[in-house]
Amino acid sequence: MPEDKHDIRVDAAGKLTAETRFIRDIRIPGMWYGTTIRSPHPHARIKQIIFDPVFEWQSVVRVTAADIPNNYVAMLEKDMPFLADKVVRYVGEPVVLLAAADRDLLREAARRVLIEYEPLPAVFDMLASENSPVRIFGDNNIFKEILITKGNLDEAQKSSDVVVEIETETGFQEHLYLEPQGIIAIPKKGGIEIHGSLQCPYYVKNALDNMFDGKQHITVIQAPTGGAFGGKEDYPSLLAGHAAILAYKAKHPVAIFYDREEDVKFTTKRHPSHHRDRAFVKKDGTIIGADLTIHLDGGAYCTLSQVVLARTALTAMGSYHVPHVRIHAKAVATNGVPGGAFRGFGGPQAVFAVEMLIEKIATTLGLPPEQVRRRNLIREGQDTATGQVLRYSVSAVDTFEDVLVRSGYRKKFNQFRKHNAPILERLKAGRHPGSGLAEMLRGIGISAFQHGAGFTGTGENKIGGKITVRIEPDGSVLILSAATEMGQGESTVMRTILAQALQVDRDLIRLAEVNTDLVPDSGPTVASRTTMIIGSLLVDAAKDIIDLLGKDLSKDHKVSFDYKNGVFRAKGQKVSFEEAARHQAGVEIHKEYHHPPFIKFDDIHWRGDAYPVFSWAAAVAEIEVDPVTFETTVKRYTTTHDIGKAINYDQAMAQIQGGSVQGIGYALYEKVRLEDGKYDITGFTDYIIPTTEETPEFDIRIMENPYPYGPFGAKGLGEMPFVGAAPAVISALWMIFGRAFTHIPVTPEDLAALFSK
Repeated sequence: MPEDKHDIRVDAAGKLTAETRFIRDIRIPGMWYGTTIRSPHPHARIKQIIFDPVFEWQSVVRVTAADIPNNYVAMLEKDMPFLADKVVRYVGEPVVLLAAADRDLLREAARRVLIEYEPLPAVFDMLASENSPVRIFGDNNIFKEILITKGNLDEAQKSSDVVVEIETETGFQEHLYLEPQGIIAIPKKGGIEIHGSLQCPYYVKNALDNMFDGKQHITVIQAPTGGAFGGKEDYPSLLAGHAAILAYKAKHPVAIFYDREEDVKFTTKRHPSHHRDRAFVKKDGTIIGADLTIHLDGGAYCTLSQVVLARTALTAMGSYHVPHVRIHAKAVATNGVPGGAFRGFGGPQAVFAVEMLIEKIATTLGLPPEQVRRRNLIREGQDTATGQVLRYSVSAVDTFEDVLVRSGYRKKFNQFRKHNAPILERLKAGRHPGSGLAEMLRGIGISAFQHGAGFTGTGENKIGGKITVRIEPDGSVLILSAATEMGQGESTVMRTILAQALQVDRDLIRLAEVNTDLVPDSGPTVASRTTMIIGSLLVDAAKDIIDLLGKDLSKDHKVSFDYKNGVFRAKGQKVSFEEAARHQAGVEIHKEYHHPPFIKFDDIHWRGDAYPVFSWAAAVAEIEVDPVTFETTVKRYTTTHDIGKAINYDQAMAQIQGGSVQGIGYALYEKVRLEDGKYDITGFTDYIIPTTEETPEFDIRIMENPYPYGPFGAKGLGEMPFVGAAPAVISALWMIFGRAFTHIPVTPEDLAALFSK
């Protein structure tokens, strides 16, 4: 098998030639269109819903909460309704659904719906939520609270030379995938068929099974999906419910396609966070103890906040070994749009906070930032905050040392300090610093980071992700899996893993349509789990297939066959895999994932193996700041990622580039304000993300430290590049200005304010 062939994405040609049909390209005879009437209030009582009596409603289907059998979206909690009934809890909450065959008629019908509200007090401050008289969830507005302890903080404080404290904050972030949310629901005899741009088909199926109380057969089919980043993990369950109930009542297919403004204003965002951290430190920078307090703003409904909080808490110590730790984390309810899944899933907030704590320690002690990190990096045989002993594939030190050398960090740090000194003096004195490239402020920053691969704690064992591999009549092999392609390269990697495990050409491997009537529940396509979890099942299935075919040949020919490079051989006889497989057409191999038995986690006390393995990385960001406009540009980005094994090198490189750029946007550009419960953004015109102009020069190295239980040693990758980018960039701002930056994004206005009088 030529190796270069396996660097080609299997979905590339269709997307490049526009042959791939996305959800908006689907044309179904008799299809109607749906729309949503939403609350303009962050918190209000619904007094009455009035449908204009003079309007002719016979050509329009109307749905309110009273029409929905089980009016809650089945997720972690049953708190979020498909449609608000008596109370609305955020601006944009759905209250009424309409559908019609004609879009102009639909728009007119929407204008003829009057909803009378009684405004109620609202709470928007995550730190005030718990003690607020405004009740959104339970009796204290806490979606989840986690306490992780190790060692003895009192002992750490007594043994320390210095106590370092810092408060940090991160803001909202919008996914801004290229393709907005879209669902088509088709009524069938005895059921509803859903086609959607989505990540997790079985999440949607479960939500609709509950909504219809099991009285409709629900089929979910993933349409080609134009980007997700987590934004199509939880939200499509709500949207599919809307389309499904309209289709059920209309007895017509119904499509709900959000335009960009509706998508940006009313779908889930990354959780804002607040961190109050203390470190007990020796004079040489050794961290003896850490007391970390975390709040996540979950918005009006729980969605996935509980598991986002879990990853935030479990990532809170970053890549560092600290003997005495207390992590107290809460996800709280506010009257904002619900928070949801986003690439990194709570990890970016945690790593930003701990990396800024490291910067503060370095500044306080007058030590180089890299020295403090180096002294505290975790190593094989040491334990995490949950007491997990790291047994294998631990590369915190290796990745860190690699980026230090390759970037020339220390030399540039000193050079840039010298270069910046006269420019900063002129700025402090209020004099114009001049213009031109020679006068740019230059900075260099560093971060160390990790990401636990797979679901947190016992999650993977509870899910029990399944796949089926079937031998087809032509000798090809079909993968049946609910794992979804959303641009990350999953379809390429899955075919590559099985082809390499079977030692055959990748063209012999096919993927079944992601259709819940056809494929088993493989678990959601989230948590950097697909390559490691589903890939390991494919390798196991390949072993069974080779064994099955070999035994069949040996039985028929009365001689033992060996297998290598796609050919069975015995005493001069040769039988190709394809030929042998044709004799076993229809045979299916079923696999279900469970962690290796020695991996144990206590979900109650938060002790043990939080993840089966971690991926590790470090990054150095070199930036320029214009001293006139205070615009910050990342010029060069050096990073090393240990992902166990790169199944597809080109795709892995692209993931690192894309995730890093997305993290740079989180650090510098992507600012969202919530004013009286309303986001101040509408789309690409007022939500700033990095473009090719803001993309730095990359120096990327993939380090392979194999995980013994991953396919060919592979671990997770997709989320990790995002996690460490923002702290590396903000570290560079600390270096330039010699002061703390404790929130992101850091905008030009923030930097200009440093010198305002």
